[in-house]
Parts: sequence; C-alpha cells; structure tokens
Amino acid sequence: MAVSSRPGTNFRTGIISLSLLALLLTVGLGVLLWQAVQLSSVATVADKIDTIRPWATGMRLALIGLVAMAWPKVVKLAQKAGHLRASHGQYLLAQRWRLAGWLLVIELVLGQGLLTRLFTYVRAPIA
Repeated sequence: MAVSSRPGTNFRTGIISLSLLALLLTVGLGVLLWQAVQLSSVATVADKIDTIRPWATGMRLALIGLVAMAWPKVVKLAQKAGHLRASHGQYLLAQRWRLAGWLLVIELVLGQGLLTRLFTYVRAPIA
C-alpha cells in the first residue's frame, strides 16, 4: 500500500469518496423517482412514498443511534491517525450527546414535520 508523505491525504480521499457515493446514490434515487412519476400517476408515487415513510424514519433513527454509539470509536481512530489532538478528542467526546440531541431535533422538525403539525393545531379553530 502506498503511503502519502502529506498527512491527511487518505482522510481527504475517504471523505471525497464517501461524498461521491452519496451523490451517486442521491442521483440514482432521483432518477428512479423521476421514472416512477413518468410511468405512473403522481397519486401512485405518493402512495408508494407513504408506504416507505415508516421504514425511512426507522432507518434515520437507527443511523442517529449508530452515530451516537460509534462516536467514541471514531474519535479514537481519528486521534490514532493523527488527525486530532488529545484535547480536541476530549472535547468531541464530551459533545457526543449534544450532537445526538440536535440530530433528533432535526429529525423531528424536518423528518416528522413537527412544525407543520404545530402550525396546523395553532391555526385550527377553538371549539
């Protein structure tokens, strides 16, 4: 295996590779949805999305849990690779639950439509 003389080159290559993978998966999913809309009605696609919604929510919550549980190992790996100093590693370890909390808040607001539901209840007539 070739080793680069510049520190962080492998890390950057990994980040770029993962970003390209995410881009390709997003484009692929977009093409599939576009084709589904072209081949069937919008109502059919909306019904399919409604059936997938609980699984997607479960996957997002599982990924948030995975990030929270794997966080210490990722920080330690970054420290061993020389990408983080010990003080930065301790800071990141202390911020693990704050990160998980914010990810859950983002999931509630965006993924579950919490603000939309709140505004719907606020605008509803009082009986």
